[in-house]
Amino acid sequence: MRTILRKTLLPLMALMALAAIVGAGGQRRAWAASHAKSVDVLRRDGDITILPNGDVRVVETWEVQFIGGTFHYAFREIPLNHVENITDWGVAEGGRQYVQGGSSQPYTFTLSSGNGARRITWYFPQVSNETHTFTLSYTLKQALWIDDAGDQFFWKFIESDRSYPIEYATVTVHLPGEFNPSDVVTATYRNAEEGPGAQMLNRGTVRFQGGPFPGGTEWEIRVQWPHGFVAASPPPWQRQMELQPWITLGWWVIVLLSTLAIAGGAFGLWYTRGRDPEIGAIPKVLPAPPSKLPAGLVGTLIDERADMDDVMGTLLDLARRGFLRIEVERVPAFIGTKEETYFVAQQWPEHPLPFERELLKGIFGSVATPGERVSLESLKNNFYTHIPHIKEKLYEAVVAAKLFPTRPDRTRQRYVFFSILVDGVLALLYFPASWMGAHSAAMGALVLSGLLLLVLLPLANAMPRKTRKGAVEAAKWQAFKRYLETLERHTSLEQARDLFEKYLPYATAFGISKTWVRKFERVSNMPMPSWYWYRTPGMPVGRARGGHMAAPAQGGAPSLDQMASGAFTSFSDMADNLIHTLNEASSTFTSQPSSSSG
Repeated sequence: MRTILRKTLLPLMALMALAAIVGAGGQRRAWAASHAKSVDVLRRDGDITILPNGDVRVVETWEVQFIGGTFHYAFREIPLNHVENITDWGVAEGGRQYVQGGSSQPYTFTLSSGNGARRITWYFPQVSNETHTFTLSYTLKQALWIDDAGDQFFWKFIESDRSYPIEYATVTVHLPGEFNPSDVVTATYRNAEEGPGAQMLNRGTVRFQGGPFPGGTEWEIRVQWPHGFVAASPPPWQRQMELQPWITLGWWVIVLLSTLAIAGGAFGLWYTRGRDPEIGAIPKVLPAPPSKLPAGLVGTLIDERADMDDVMGTLLDLARRGFLRIEVERVPAFIGTKEETYFVAQQWPEHPLPFERELLKGIFGSVATPGERVSLESLKNNFYTHIPHIKEKLYEAVVAAKLFPTRPDRTRQRYVFFSILVDGVLALLYFPASWMGAHSAAMGALVLSGLLLLVLLPLANAMPRKTRKGAVEAAKWQAFKRYLETLERHTSLEQARDLFEKYLPYATAFGISKTWVRKFERVSNMPMPSWYWYRTPGMPVGRARGGHMAAPAQGGAPSLDQMASGAFTSFSDMADNLIHTLNEASSTFTSQPSSSSG
């Protein structure tokens, strides 16, 4: 019995399940097909009569094929840009007149206005997969262009803002009189490109033909006849169009004058309130620091910004003065070895400057005991919280030193905000210009505001003004920077070897630390910075990988030549390692957590 079930009943059940699935799929396809819907207008014809009083009576005939789905209404929307009003609306189908109402009942229509257009919506019983013919009628008021050279009627009979196709269109225009063919001018425009004119059926009638018109395609007709056959005066929209070139020109003048006024005012503001005071002659190159200004303040003074170069310059300045040292230790890793960087506290400064105190606090905490070591890795995702405070203290310090009357960062922020606000006024001219039809001037306002902002923002960033003392100091420190950049022109590098460590903090604050380090690659027996130590696995500071101890130089650090015999093979190796260490420290100081979870 079980064998019979397996051989007959189970295959039969599987076959029935498959049939059910196929049937369900067929039902879904049939449902989708029945609910898919589209419209194809087979014909949209027009019969237009130019009345003696200047009105235009339009009768449109729509032959509409409804495909799929269900439909119960249609609509036509006509812009009011070339007509003052539209009246006498009517809709009919098969001799049955629709009545105007306020609901969506079959055989009624509603009228509405908005966005500069008039809309008629007519309702009919639900239809599907049928073809219906509707007659739509209306009267255009003041729709003619009246001119001594000839009166004319131009009309966008096929609108572009539709998705359905119109296969064919015929428009018959009855003129307000009888004319010689040579006195009548006709033309069509498909998407603004001129096409063939109309056929003149008799001395008072012309006929336009066109199609097909896919969705989004526009078709305009135009017919002109001699002046004086209609009792009408130029409509307001014609006056507007005649004045439009002058309106556009006027708006261009406003936009250009506003641009020049804003640009000129901004330059005048910088010249009177942002330009540094005049100073006397300063030597182009100074071979020594012109004052005892700390490296971090020098960097902030020169470029008027507290940045990471100034923070790193302050770090090296603290190391040079004996308050900390940097140790790079090669330690075992999962594969081979890796380098770990540590900051080691030495004597704590008695009276550190506020930005120096904030920097030391970010590394060691409030106070550190001599010999305390903090790994660079442990500062990752933490030290960055101190960076804004260090920068704040740097800005406050340059003001306290009477180098700037106010904090340069706040001056920049104030004028950047003001620049964006003023530039926004120019951009806002887009709206009134566009509303008055000056579209080119409106777009010009947007483009010029964007270009002007490219000028205003750098000018706003240049608004921090130094005091006279600050301007003199900045000029002197610029001269010292040029000396560091061109050191070889003024002295031999062998004679300047003692300047390497002394001036490295300033070179770092100037943003030329890498260039400064590279200068000394050719100098023999070059001393290591006293604050830069290197460890190898299992050996005290200074022991090299070659197997012999490198004797520490005065202050505890080995010379470069001694290190070259083991841990480093050349000064270039040391330079690479030092630059890498400084870059790694700068990157770590600014590291932020990429994500968090709870």
